[in-house]
Amino acid sequence: MIRWELYKLLRQRRTFLGLGATALVPIFFVAAIEITRRGPDAGEVPFAAQLLENGLVVPLITLGFATFVLLPLVVAFVAGDSIAGETSAGTLKTILGRSVGRTELFFSKAAAVAVYCLVAPAVLVGVGLVAGYLANGFEPLAGPGGAPIGVGRGIALVWSGAGLVALPLSGLAAFAIFLSAATQNSLGSGVGAVVLVLLLQLASNLGLTGSLDPYLLTNQFEAWLNLTRDPIDWEPIIRSAWVSLLWAAAFLAAAWAVFVRRDVLS
Repeated sequence: MIRWELYKLLRQRRTFLGLGATALVPIFFVAAIEITRRGPDAGEVPFAAQLLENGLVVPLITLGFATFVLLPLVVAFVAGDSIAGETSAGTLKTILGRSVGRTELFFSKAAAVAVYCLVAPAVLVGVGLVAGYLANGFEPLAGPGGAPIGVGRGIALVWSGAGLVALPLSGLAAFAIFLSAATQNSLGSGVGAVVLVLLLQLASNLGLTGSLDPYLLTNQFEAWLNLTRDPIDWEPIIRSAWVSLLWAAAFLAAAWAVFVRRDVLS
């Protein structure tokens, strides 16, 4: 079932539109830097001062910026179509009529979306590594505290960061799946998940969340930056992992409860 859901995911246009967008971001970023020879202000993002000389900075900066809008956007619209897309196409009733249990079908779709949550940031940093290397090569990084980060550790940091970003993406995807099951509207589910991200970011920036701020889903996207510290600050990384998984489990449970009880009319 999971293989079949992955196969269907690969045949959807929005899947490749999302991955194509994530692949183009580091390419356009490097092209803009090479043309203008101007980087972002060193105080805005980590490692920015080294951008013009070290290609290893490219995937780190693009990953940091992509977590604000791009990655949540592409994941939300793919996850939002997971169940609602079957309903709108009239195929859900056919699938369930072939001795396929609703629970089995639901978690197969959730697993396929989880794979997409891993693939999207992996494509972003993979293309970023290639583009950065072709532009300026790789050199040791100067970490936030001034401690050097070797090339090998830097590459491992890039891939580890992508893996950590996949965790809150999975929580967001679970919310989009819940909306997909509840509303049976692909576009509305994707938009609703993006609106959740924007509202949580706004509430956090305005200081409206108080003591709940460390547990907001959107604030878990920055936890990977703690990997650059020497020594590594594990506390926010561990918190990001269990908070993201808690959000994902809660919304998946709610989505499953809706899905197994909803009448299928199409």
